[in-house]
Amino acid sequence: MEDISKKRLYKKIVLKLLRDQKRTIDELLSSLNSILINDYGLEPISRRTLDRAKESLLENGYEIVSRKINGRNYFVLEGYPENLYLTEDEKLTFPLLLGLLDTEKSMSSVNWLKTALMDDFDYSEKELNVLPYFVHVQPTLHQQDQLLLLAGQIIDFAKRGQAIQFLYEKKGEVKMRQVAPLQVRYYDNRYYLLGSAIDEETYKPTNLLQTYTMDKFTEKKVYPAIQETEEIQEEDILIFYDYAALYKATKLEDLLKHSLGVWYNWKENQLKTYRLKFTDWAMGIMENKKIHPSQVVKEKNSDFLIVEITVWENHEMDYFLGRFGDKCERLN
Repeated sequence: MEDISKKRLYKKIVLKLLRDQKRTIDELLSSLNSILINDYGLEPISRRTLDRAKESLLENGYEIVSRKINGRNYFVLEGYPENLYLTEDEKLTFPLLLGLLDTEKSMSSVNWLKTALMDDFDYSEKELNVLPYFVHVQPTLHQQDQLLLLAGQIIDFAKRGQAIQFLYEKKGEVKMRQVAPLQVRYYDNRYYLLGSAIDEETYKPTNLLQTYTMDKFTEKKVYPAIQETEEIQEEDILIFYDYAALYKATKLEDLLKHSLGVWYNWKENQLKTYRLKFTDWAMGIMENKKIHPSQVVKEKNSDFLIVEITVWENHEMDYFLGRFGDKCERLN
């Protein structure tokens, strides 16, 4: 473990111990070293190292004061930095946020977040467990953890303006693709990559916006895209691109502005204003869920709700409306 990581660990343990109860300096050092040895397999630290950890916490805004109680001096944690203070509303909503992440609770990053809330904000494990009072029933995706990691990798490449390559399955055929990534979208319980394919001759983006369904990445991994040359190179020639220029050239924002989620027509898009009538239970869903910024309520009473939505005319609207069955009628 690096020294800087050890220093963070020392401070983390000191805070945990002082939250539990007041301690003398000897009790604090003894308990800290016991945790280092038994839980982390590390060597015990000296009184001087403990003093440095305490001083660092004081500099960061923690209020650790010495109180004389029954003739003995105790360290007491009396305050936190302002940026670590939680309002009552925040205290109530953090457990709900973890409840929303229930489908990803096995991921190390989610477990880290839970531990950090317990360590830094004094939550108990019971307080962070909202079951059975709150349940997130969104279905778990196959390979959800891999897809989240894949999304993170792609975004990291996009931030650097570096093209990626990956194995992609389409209509039963697996091919290597080289793409300049622009955006990852999570829509209707599925992950999508929006990007521009790399031209095989120029090794530049084609400037055409394309959509790749991320569960069709056969390895759930991406690699740096490289230029193929006949000459022997000491190092691979990586492919980079101007992210801002490509974002503008592909017209990503304009194309997706009129999409419900991810779909548009490659060559020609036709805008259509859908006038839709909802009845029964479908009314409540549409009143509570704005599926597109253009959605406007045109008429409403106890029997029906009429809304208008202006989006690209394609199968995306058909797919969305299909779930309402006879509770939705198209008026145009």
